[in-house]
Amino acid sequence: MPTKTPVENAEQMLKPKLDEAYDPQSLIALVPIHTDQDVADVGSGPGWLSIPLAKYLYGGKLYAVDIQEGMLEKVAQRAATYKLKNVEIVPSKESAIPLEDAIVDGLVLSDTLNEATRAKSLLKECARLLRKSGWLAVIEWLPVSGDEPGFGPPAKQRIGVEDVLAMGAELGLSKIRSRQIGASHYVVVFKK
Repeated sequence: MPTKTPVENAEQMLKPKLDEAYDPQSLIALVPIHTDQDVADVGSGPGWLSIPLAKYLYGGKLYAVDIQEGMLEKVAQRAATYKLKNVEIVPSKESAIPLEDAIVDGLVLSDTLNEATRAKSLLKECARLLRKSGWLAVIEWLPVSGDEPGFGPPAKQRIGVEDVLAMGAELGLSKIRSRQIGASHYVVVFKK
């Protein structure tokens, strides 16, 4: 069963080593995001990506969605530190997000599918939240050979690009682009 990142690791998640992460600005450059959109960061953790997205969305809203209250508390604290009024905290179940249908223009799942018990169900729930022609970005760890990578989730827990593309196609999502992002991640961007 996939494991969730413990809340105790929140500070470490906010300051990843260069080879363990990607630059949030590189993601913003790859998705069809506009400053007035409403975007969800599903599996937000402590807000490593939520805060840069909220700053970019100065005319829109950022929904920080996570199943761990402790992680959402970190997002709220960081949003207050940066005086961001456009961040809404959304406690969630893994595959049941308490937001209405077609509420967001874009959605990000960063390092989240590999922690999901039922990845396809989570992706389906995320697609439900998208407005017509909305975009969805899935960022995951690159597969590795061997049993134990130096960092990141175990090799058997990682989800390959082909699997993400197949899940998206089954849900009726169209691929906009896919590519490596940073030293250890890839991104797949879909359109509804």
